[in-house]
Amino acid sequence: MKTYLQWRFLIHLWTLAGLAFAAIAAERLFAGDIDAAARWLLLVLVVDHTDGTLARSFDLRRHIPRISGETIDLITDAIGLTFVPMLFCWRADVFLPGWGGALVVAASMTCSLKYSMKGRVLEEGVSFGAPPAFFSVLLFWFLGLPPVWATLYTGALVVLCWLPLRYPISSLVTTHWKPGFESLTNYASFIAMAPALVFLRETPAAFFWPLLALMIFHLFATPVLLAAGVLKPGFRRTY
Repeated sequence: MKTYLQWRFLIHLWTLAGLAFAAIAAERLFAGDIDAAARWLLLVLVVDHTDGTLARSFDLRRHIPRISGETIDLITDAIGLTFVPMLFCWRADVFLPGWGGALVVAASMTCSLKYSMKGRVLEEGVSFGAPPAFFSVLLFWFLGLPPVWATLYTGALVVLCWLPLRYPISSLVTTHWKPGFESLTNYASFIAMAPALVFLRETPAAFFWPLLALMIFHLFATPVLLAAGVLKPGFRRTY
């Protein structure tokens, strides 16, 4: 009982709130309220960008050793950042007709496999195969792009996750905050998140195109730059 009465336990509850937000997003999605579902999914992203930093800043591993924040985070991420967002894209006609179900299954399986490797990835500073950044598919909905592009992007992401290519990890770790390229994706997503929560697809496209460009650059260019020695392996996180 003492574990749950500590004020630091509120940080674990904040991580678990991501699951609650994802569940509400799924309910709104099947109720046909696409806009509300999108807003709840954005709140999942807010949790993902903040909970790890809070947990490490207040040293939850030492103060609440009975609870694995990493395990809670992985479960929340698999459901809230992949499964429900991919369901959203399927139901919101982001994909070509007939492709949505297969892409949801492929992304969910891929995400589960990749998250099982997360501990080793953080130790080595590189990911073998692309990070499972399936939440980024929502950018195609926000930008109103033709379904063929979202379908091709998602299919390519699944394939890249399985290929034995070495990827640097820092620029896609959402609790990595420092000046420079390694945190650029995080800052760009935070800048886009606030207007997106309010205006959704009425938000100027200029908020979303940089994020999509960064994702495409990371998926297709950074393995080459890592192999060439331009980017270095490692995980240099600051809080």
